[in-house]
Amino acid sequence: MADPPIVILVLSVCMLPFLLLAIFGILWSIAYPAMLIYAVLFSGQKLNEQIEDTTSREISLRESLGRDPLTTVDGGYRTNITDCGVVWAGVVFGPSHWHLLIGKINNLIGGSIDIFQKVVAAGRAEAMQRLRENAVANGWDDVINVRIDTSDMAPQGSQSTVKAVEVFAYGTGVKYG
Repeated sequence: MADPPIVILVLSVCMLPFLLLAIFGILWSIAYPAMLIYAVLFSGQKLNEQIEDTTSREISLRESLGRDPLTTVDGGYRTNITDCGVVWAGVVFGPSHWHLLIGKINNLIGGSIDIFQKVVAAGRAEAMQRLRENAVANGWDDVINVRIDTSDMAPQGSQSTVKAVEVFAYGTGVKYG
């Protein structure tokens, strides 16, 4: 007959994985609804704060320069360009799990998925603002022929789920003589 402490030790080692799974299940059943409620309450607020931050940086840069350094057209042919080069900026934006859930529900119902439009618009605004800041930091007077590219980012091997959007803005930085 085995010694009682050895039996208890063997049973506890065998039961430990099941006990850990039970504890994890109980914690997850409490934590996931709490995380969902947090996302419902604050994910839209965080996106709005990011948009407000980008807008305030854009306004302060325009006020300090007196103009917007980005253009898609030069506004006329200028012959006094002394230097030029490529200026670029990129950003990756993704919706929260709450935004993804709203998008999936909206996709079932049909119509425009407004929350994704807001996330992509925030990403584009941030990329353009970073392009402005890069141009000023590198001493360019203007950035002409500004273009913006957007591409989906998904986990490797996943064909249908988009988890983020990469926004890449670029143009030709010029210095006038």
